[in-house]
Formats: sequence, structure tokens, C-alpha cells
Amino acid sequence: MATYAKGFKKQTGEQILLKTIVGIIVTVMAIVLAVFLYDVITNEPNYSDFTAITKYDQILTQKNAANTQLQDYLVYFYQDSCVACNDVKAEALQLVRDIEKMGIKVFFVNTASITETTTGDRQAFINAIGESNLSTPMIVAVADGVFHQTYIGVGPVKSVLTAVKADTFAPFN
Repeated sequence: MATYAKGFKKQTGEQILLKTIVGIIVTVMAIVLAVFLYDVITNEPNYSDFTAITKYDQILTQKNAANTQLQDYLVYFYQDSCVACNDVKAEALQLVRDIEKMGIKVFFVNTASITETTTGDRQAFINAIGESNLSTPMIVAVADGVFHQTYIGVGPVKSVLTAVKADTFAPFN
């Protein structure tokens, strides 16, 4: 193979074509990787990423895979049209992701779509938690298998989720 005056080897057309194809493939793979990483980094959690409760009579009676009553869990109430829910959504859902990684279950209830199994389930649930109506955002804490307390509003919801994540939520310890 011949060389140029400065010592570089001459390349055949096939070698140049091969290098061009490899360069294109590497560029395309780099773009695909960049798009994938961007999607992973900016993937905002959504309510549908978590377990939903659809019936009032299921809220205070959640069971694990072995069909035994869960002892400690949270139920997060929201509504898509709730301004306060939307204000806290991103932060709350990220906290919930972290909490669930710790093994504590958090269930979600969309107050606009939850239904009654039998007439009166809604009122029975409201009476059981000691409220006059359902507010959003709201968290119901179940500790040792029984209703513990209700937390209503952006501040209390964030405080509870932060405390559970920090493992300082007294009812669960």
C-alpha cells in the first residue's frame, strides 16, 4: 500500500466507505442513547404509575400478596381538576416512589372516579375517618391495620410523605 509524503497511508474507496458507515452508526447510536437518557431523566411520575383503589369499601382493608391485611400503608386522595393536587403532584409522586422503594405501600384514590360497591359505602368511609366530606389532596394513614389519621392539604400531605421517607413517621415506627 502506498503512502503519502507525510507518512499517511492511502486508503481505498472501500476503507473510506467502511469508516463512513461506522461513523454514521456510531452517531445514530449516540443520538438514540441521548434521547433515552433524556427520557429517563425527565420522566415525571404520574398517578397511573401507582396502585389505584376504585371502591370505597377497599380503602381501609388493603391486603398483601399473601392475602393478609396490610399493617402500615397510606392512601393518597387526589382529583385531576384540583389545583392544589396539581401544585404538589410532582413532589408528592417522587416522594411516593422513594417510599415504595422502602417497602411501604401507598395507594391512590381519584375522588372523581371512585365508586360504591353498595349504597352507603362512601358515607361509611367518611364517617370512619371522622370527616364531613372528602377533600383533596388528602392522605389517610393506616397503622397496625387500622385507620390512624387523616392529613388534608398540601402542607400536611408533604409533611407526612417526607416523614415516612425519612422513617420518622411515628405511627409506622
